[in-house]
Amino acid sequence: MNNISILLVDDDDIANFISEKVLRTLGFDSISAVTDGKQAYERLEQKCPDLVFLDINMPVMDGFAFLAKIKQELICEQMNVVILTSSNRKKDRDQASEFGIVVDYLEKPLTQEKVRQVLDKILKPNL
Repeated sequence: MNNISILLVDDDDIANFISEKVLRTLGFDSISAVTDGKQAYERLEQKCPDLVFLDINMPVMDGFAFLAKIKQELICEQMNVVILTSSNRKKDRDQASEFGIVVDYLEKPLTQEKVRQVLDKILKPNL
């Protein structure tokens, strides 16, 4: 698992801190965090992470605008995105499902069990 690079995208520093702590306890060490979609997109221009945990509601560029820009620019099409948000609105879930790189939709906070659920989804097709 140590070779999986992870990007946390959330304007809530505490949520990023909790997510990073959970991921580190599971053995991940290639983790970085940014606080909006614009910063995340700029990070993608340098290197595509394997996995992104993406909040929806953020200033500057929200999660859906970030996903739309990736789709439009055709970059990092192989990465897996997990929506990690406090929103349980069906409209948001439906909108997230329109993006092929979104592999899961989770409600905060991130837990070890939720990470294992995501890993099962993204690693099983490769077995």
